[in-house]
Amino acid sequence: MIHKPKHPGLMVKSLCLEPLNLSVTQAAKLLKISRPNLSKLINGHLNISPEMAVRLSIVFNTSEEIWINLQANYDLWKAQKVKNKLRLQAFAHKSIAQNN
Repeated sequence: MIHKPKHPGLMVKSLCLEPLNLSVTQAAKLLKISRPNLSKLINGHLNISPEMAVRLSIVFNTSEEIWINLQANYDLWKAQKVKNKLRLQAFAHKSIAQNN
C-alpha cells in the first residue's frame, strides 16, 4: 500500500490559495461557491467533485484531470485500507478451452 496521500483539498490550499495570498472568502467568491463549502474542502472534509475540478481549473489555470486524479488516488488509498476487512476471494473459473 502506498503512503497516505494528502487530501486534495489540502492541495488546493497549499498550491492555490497560499501562494496567491487568497483568503478562503476571496477564493470562494472567485470559485462562486459558499465559504463553508470551500472551508470543508480545504480542511479535508469535502471531496473534489467533477464540477469543482472544472471550477478549480478555470480559476487557477490548471487541468481538471489533476484534481480528479488527486481525488481518485485519495479515494483508492482509503478503499485499500479496508481491503482485508472485505474478506473477498477471487472467482476461480474454468476457461472455455477446459470445458471442451
